[in-house]
Amino acid sequence: MKIKTAFQIIAFSALLNTGVFAQDLDKALSFSESGAMAQKLRLSLNAQNIANLTTLEDEETGLPWQKRYAVLVPDKNGVRVASIEKSNKPFGKQYDPGAPQASTDGYISYPNVNLPDEMISMSYTEVMFEANATAFRTSKSLYQNFIDIMK
Repeated sequence: MKIKTAFQIIAFSALLNTGVFAQDLDKALSFSESGAMAQKLRLSLNAQNIANLTTLEDEETGLPWQKRYAVLVPDKNGVRVASIEKSNKPFGKQYDPGAPQASTDGYISYPNVNLPDEMISMSYTEVMFEANATAFRTSKSLYQNFIDIMK
């Protein structure tokens, strides 16, 4: 059995009696989970954008691939995805009248996805996912410490 200081026992007992401790840890777990799930979706959208970097015709629209991104909004449980939007940035164009994909004026339109931007976004998303995972593990550890102290 671990030796507990009187301060630890009093502090945890006070928090337990007020219900603040459990409520705040529950919120911390919920916030971390929603943040991690949002970052997972963002990472998936980054991967789709990179995979379709050379897609000249989207099956849905008939246009070149349009960059997709998630719109995140604050929520009572952390963050949620409000929508997945398509970028309105103009498509890249190259003059090649001999290509079968060329328009009547001889230009080929390319997706509005910029590979370096997507790589930077992926790096940022990875860091944010890791921050949420770390916060989740920390909250879980606090719960476990609380249980151990109450034994």
